[in-house]
Amino acid sequence: MAADKDIAYQNLKAGQEFPPAAFQVDSATVSDYLKAVEENSVIYRGTGIVPPMAVAALALKALINAISMPPGTIHVSQEFEFMATVNTQDILTGRARVSRVQERGKLHLITVDINVANQKQESVLAGKTGFILPVE
Repeated sequence: MAADKDIAYQNLKAGQEFPPAAFQVDSATVSDYLKAVEENSVIYRGTGIVPPMAVAALALKALINAISMPPGTIHVSQEFEFMATVNTQDILTGRARVSRVQERGKLHLITVDINVANQKQESVLAGKTGFILPVE
């Protein structure tokens, strides 16, 4: 999941893998995330625990940064399973693979499988996300 937008969505094929993306969620990012989603739970305040959806959001950001998506793209679905707690000390690696590409008239439907593992190679997140992209 490289951050260079070199991959044109029209060229995506089922089975295609994106380069892995490594990231760490620091305490400032957790604080910004909690403020953005108006989360006030003490579970995440000063404990080093990262909200699971913050990990998902960063994995999606890496994926979106890897694909050149045209105006009018719609993020239509996501389905995630969280397998382990993440803390701000963890170094995470996100991997993504195109699992389905469909062309329907003037639309491309793309489903991407996403997996995130920590520095111990333990899965912390697995799931999939879907986009509808207009044909340019």
